[in-house]
Parts: sequence; structure tokens; C-alpha cells
Amino acid sequence: MTLIGLSTTTLMVLAALTPTLSIPAGAQGNNNPNKLWGAQTYLLNILGKKSDWNGDPSYESTDRRTMFVPENVGEFLSLRGFTDCKIWVRQGASFNVTDPNMFDDGQTGLTIGPGKYEVYFVALGKPGSTAVLEGWIYNVTANDYLLYIGSVSVTHNKRPDWKSGHDMFYVSVEEAAKIGVTITQEMWIFDFLNLLQTLYPGTEYLYLWKLVSGCKHIQVRFYKVG
Repeated sequence: MTLIGLSTTTLMVLAALTPTLSIPAGAQGNNNPNKLWGAQTYLLNILGKKSDWNGDPSYESTDRRTMFVPENVGEFLSLRGFTDCKIWVRQGASFNVTDPNMFDDGQTGLTIGPGKYEVYFVALGKPGSTAVLEGWIYNVTANDYLLYIGSVSVTHNKRPDWKSGHDMFYVSVEEAAKIGVTITQEMWIFDFLNLLQTLYPGTEYLYLWKLVSGCKHIQVRFYKVG
């Protein structure tokens, strides 16, 4: 419809009748997962440090939803002699950072609450830095990485760029087959660990994130599903 020749009064009436689109606050121009899942069940902050890897006493506090890791993983491993940086993720009665300080032994720990979750990651802080986390099943008895189940790579841009960590928390049919286990559909990681314990009694299996590269701030949001 052309508006040429319409009076000012008519234009004002048309403007009043035209519907407007409502964009959620804080969601403009980004892919905030709150738009998909609502408010998060739990929020974790993984803070990267360029130096001071001896660790401040405050790093040991488990009262916060925070853990401290090296920003430059390669330099940290070379200096300390650790083989890798592990974030152990277990499932228990509630969410809790059980070990927030990676600087003393190259490891941190997180317990997540009961149920299943969709998990999202974003890089915040210094622009341009990219962080990479890999999801692994670890054979504790053999002290060996058993199965890689996915990764997430996040880079801080002008606006938050959230990435789904679904593949890090759900084992696919193809992934299970790589270690000789048959499943008919993807499985929640901790259900799959229970299956392994049943199939191979006497062998302990755990789940971890391997920090391949860090950045100033990785934020992780958990959304309960089902």
C-alpha cells in the first residue's frame, strides 16, 4: 500500500494500528539460550588467569559458582609439568563447585544436580580469545582417556556468542559403538556411565572436560530438561 497523498491524521491512525515486535531485553543481536529454555538452573564461571598460578587463598572457596584455570594452557602445562587440564564433572544431589582451583594440581571439580540438562557456553572478557573444551569419558582404573564425545569452541566477540554443549553431554550411537557398546539412541552422559559400570564391573569410569585452551572468562549455563 502506498502512503502518498494520505493526510497526517490518517498516517497517525495507521501507525497506531500497526503491530510492533517485542524483543526480549538482553536478547537483541545475540543467541542467548534463555530465549530457548527460560531461566538457567545453574550458572558457572570459569575464570582464566594469565599469571599468579600459585593461587590466591580465595581461589579455594567453594561457596561461589566459580573456578580458576590458566588462560594460557600450554604455558601452564609446560611450567608445571602436568599432562593436561581436567575439569571433573559428576552428578549428585545438587550443583556445587567441589574444587575451584586448577593451579595446584591441574584439576578442578564440578557436581551437577539430578536430571538431564542442555548446557551452553560463551566466552566473555578480552575480545578475540578462543577457549576450547572437550568432553571425555575417562577410564580411572586404567588411568586413560577412553572416549571423546564432543567439544565446544567459544570466542569473545562484541556481543555474546553462545554455543550449545549438547554433544558433550549426550553419547551418540556411533560414539558408543567405537568402544563396543550398543545403544539404540543417544544417551545422557551419566546414564551411559552407569551402563558402562554394569557392562564392566570393577572398572571405574568418570566424565571430564579437558581444557585445551583458555580465555579470560568462560560462562556455562545449565538448563534442566524433561
